[in-house]
Formats: sequence, C-alpha cells, structure tokens
Amino acid sequence: MTDTFVSNPSFFKLDATLKKLRNYWQKQFDAKQKDITVDQWLLVENLYKHKKTTHNELARNTSKDITTISRIIELLVRKGLVQREADSVDRRKVYLQLTPAGVEKYKDVKPMVHDMRKVGWKGLSEQDYNELTRILDTIYENVP
Repeated sequence: MTDTFVSNPSFFKLDATLKKLRNYWQKQFDAKQKDITVDQWLLVENLYKHKKTTHNELARNTSKDITTISRIIELLVRKGLVQREADSVDRRKVYLQLTPAGVEKYKDVKPMVHDMRKVGWKGLSEQDYNELTRILDTIYENVP
C-alpha cells in the first residue's frame, strides 16, 4: 500500500457524502412533514424488519451506541411509534417493537425512502452497488 493511497482524501469524501445524504433525507422528510429524523427512521426501519428486539440488538444492528439508541427510543415512545415490553421471565430485559402507529409511519415513509435511495444510485449499476458494499464491509471489518 502506498502513501498516496493512505493519504488519499477518500475517507473525507465518504464522510462528506454521508453528511450530504443525511441532509438531503432530512430536508425531504421535513418538506413532506413526515415528523421524523433520519436517525429515528433508521430505528423504525430496523424495528419493522426485526419486529421485536432489545436495545442492545438495535444498537448492534444500526452501529449506534446504546446511549444514542436509548435517547432516540425515548423520543419514538413519546411519539407513540414504539412500545417497550418487559420479558415475562426476566423483568430486566425489555423488548422494543413498533406500535400500530409506528407500522403506519414505516409504511408512509418507506416509499419516500425508496425514491431517495434511487436518487443517490442514479447512473450506477447493481455491480457498482455490490462493489461498494464489498469495499465498505472490508473497511468496517478492518477497523478494530
């Protein structure tokens, strides 16, 4: 690996791209009055896919720290989108799941998210997507 490769601004481009995407998504959510943030959406989407999960599983699935997860979940509970349910055997274990309103929020926002993802992938192929995913997975695994 050369110094040119290591000093290449690719990581800065990645960071700038992620920030631009998040800003674009949030502006679209706000313009359509969806009353949701990008981070809240990521948790709603994850809870929809996994139905019933714990704070720790949600943190692992979204690569967010437990403090951030707890803060966002509290907001989603107050909005009536998520409910907590204690385990019947171990009362210390709490499961999270979408409420019916949370499922409706997911169904309302999902088509918009699909369209926003299409904007980002415009002009790129499935091969491009697979290659980017492979590269990002490798970088993620390389970092301790």
